[in-house]
Amino acid sequence: MTPHSRGLVYGFAASVLWGTVFAAARYLVEVCGLDPFFTAAMRFCGGGLLLLCWVAMTGGGRDLVRSAQVTGRIILLGLVGTTAMGALVFISAGYTTSINSSLIVNSNAIFIAMFAVLIGERVKPVHFVGLLIGLIGCSIVMLGSAPPQPLPPSNNMLGGVTAIGAAVCWAAYTVFGKSTVRRYGGPAVSAWTMVAGGAALAGVALLRGGVRPLTAPELLAITYMALAPTAISMGLWYKALEYVESAVLGPSQYVAPLVSVLLGWVMLGEPLGVSFALGGVVTVIGVHLATRPAHGGEEPHQCAGDSTRSDG
Repeated sequence: MTPHSRGLVYGFAASVLWGTVFAAARYLVEVCGLDPFFTAAMRFCGGGLLLLCWVAMTGGGRDLVRSAQVTGRIILLGLVGTTAMGALVFISAGYTTSINSSLIVNSNAIFIAMFAVLIGERVKPVHFVGLLIGLIGCSIVMLGSAPPQPLPPSNNMLGGVTAIGAAVCWAAYTVFGKSTVRRYGGPAVSAWTMVAGGAALAGVALLRGGVRPLTAPELLAITYMALAPTAISMGLWYKALEYVESAVLGPSQYVAPLVSVLLGWVMLGEPLGVSFALGGVVTVIGVHLATRPAHGGEEPHQCAGDSTRSDG
């Protein structure tokens, strides 16, 4: 398997796992009534600690120590990619519909490509075309399977602006964390940023008075969220950045809405219509165009362990 393909496999795997988080989050926040910031704090703190343990047990202790030496950079990435992104998503959901919020946040792959240009990555026009096609495909899938909205949006403008903020935060976390990842290792950096960002979310939850003991089902759901769509997926995402450019990796997230809709069909019996088939095809075409190697062939394998990662 080429380095480019390996990186995309990691990215797609992370995105598939992210597509499973919404059912667990909906259960915890809407059914169990947990404070969303408390839920997010437990998800990211738990996921970060699990990933720290995994990295240490698999011989990555040196990476953990080395990456901890850039504490300021780690905290900044955690505040941007975990705390700010998570908070803005929840704020957006409070002012506009979940479909509007999800579609706007899902546009972060476009912001990733724009930021990538700023750090010197080569992004071909065909990649931008693929990004737009993929976003259109996601929109068809999500709008076609959208349930009726029980509550009208109270402020579409504010909800949209905060959703854009969340998309920009995730894009910045991905692009500007690339150099740190390639120097200190994706899983180690991801673990520390999740712990830092989760701790900040925990502080917000405490201030809101949203902390309470968990029941056994709630603890089970939190454990799943911390493990699969957090510790594993976030570790895979930053691991993927060791192999591919951020602008190429970003569009892999477009598979997450497809997974969410498929899970609704399998687990909840929600019907799959023509919109899913059409949107799925359009999304696949867009992702194919947007994830092609930027240099016309396979990208050189420059990752942690190669010349891009040093002790200096």
